[in-house]
Amino acid sequence: MPDESNDAALDEYFLLWVLMAQTKDAVQKAREKEFARWDISNDRRAVLHVIEIHGGRSTPVGIARELFRELHSVTEMLKRMEKDGLLVRSKGTGRSKVEVMMTEKGLDVLVRSRHNLADERIFSVLNKGERERLALYLWKLRSRVLQDLGIPEWQLDLQNPNG
Repeated sequence: MPDESNDAALDEYFLLWVLMAQTKDAVQKAREKEFARWDISNDRRAVLHVIEIHGGRSTPVGIARELFRELHSVTEMLKRMEKDGLLVRSKGTGRSKVEVMMTEKGLDVLVRSRHNLADERIFSVLNKGERERLALYLWKLRSRVLQDLGIPEWQLDLQNPNG
């Protein structure tokens, strides 16, 4: 006979996953709609953000790692972003064969899209304490997933609005 208490726990975990996935997808769709006025997608904006937090230059491998994407997907996106004038790729130094630097156009798009109304509208339904608790809970879940996947934890400055 199946263990009903175990089934209930699995259903609870599945429901949490569904809620988190649906929320992420809906927020991403709202952000895409807002970012359309700057002609940039969430993925491209994330690439620009990674480059910015690494002092204006990064590598395809580093970007792929931080965004949890396959290297070939990131490489293709970087080629398109270079064609659109958002970044430049050059011969890398050290072990990396390629380095990526943001252009003035890329920086302009990133800065203008930083404080978007979609994020403010969505997250303002939570008060400051609720937003802080949500960030704590998401960080805790993220840390566990990284641990389970064997991916080293890296630091994110939650106090720095530009980072």
